[in-house]
Amino acid sequence: MKIVVKILISLIAFLCSIFTNAQILNTEVKAKIEISSFEDLVAITGTAENLTSVLQNLHYKLSVIKKNKTNSNISSNSQNGSFTLEPNSKNILSTTKINISSKDETIILLLIYDEDEKLIGKDRLVVDNMKNKTTEEKEIGLEMKGIISDETKTKIGKDYYDLFFKKYNLENINASKIVTIEEEQLFGRTTKIKILIDNITLNEFIAKPNEEFLESMAEQSIVLTKKYLKQLELNEKLISQY
Repeated sequence: MKIVVKILISLIAFLCSIFTNAQILNTEVKAKIEISSFEDLVAITGTAENLTSVLQNLHYKLSVIKKNKTNSNISSNSQNGSFTLEPNSKNILSTTKINISSKDETIILLLIYDEDEKLIGKDRLVVDNMKNKTTEEKEIGLEMKGIISDETKTKIGKDYYDLFFKKYNLENINASKIVTIEEEQLFGRTTKIKILIDNITLNEFIAKPNEEFLESMAEQSIVLTKKYLKQLELNEKLISQY
């Protein structure tokens, strides 16, 4: 009986940590994607709104990710930059235009980070190609899976991202959770690579310019990612039972 109680306590603590991380998004700075469409062209504007009375120094990444319905190939184009947000104000961060096709599922993703590289704002829209319009993902029931956000800064980081991305797709993980590959500058040219889901670090290590090492760390991170996602799935089933 005591063991069961301990397991339940641990489970509750785990779930609370997940919910806490999820709830902090868009509470201080709200990320918002604004769109307009004409025929097969969609105009995208990424915006940020400061919901506090404090000046915010931030940076953003606006990504357009396309997944081919036929071969499941994924392509991504991103814009990023730093900006300052005055108290209780709203800024336009970036604008772009894309062509849409019935052959693709297209997701538009806006991520906003604070000075400590912590994700604090997120918005995501999916393009409904069949109806030639854009709507919120939850409204049309579409869900773009297998998204891996590239937040690396060096060639080593990019090489690792490519290895992880390849293994992730070979494993057919295809999770709805966004996996973030983040690279943090430590000192000199030394950096640390982190693998995160919902602001929770699954793995981290000092980057080394060694292909065998990066391959090994990518494999290790894939195992940890699968384990984490599996645990989330089990937790959701457990909650639904009660």
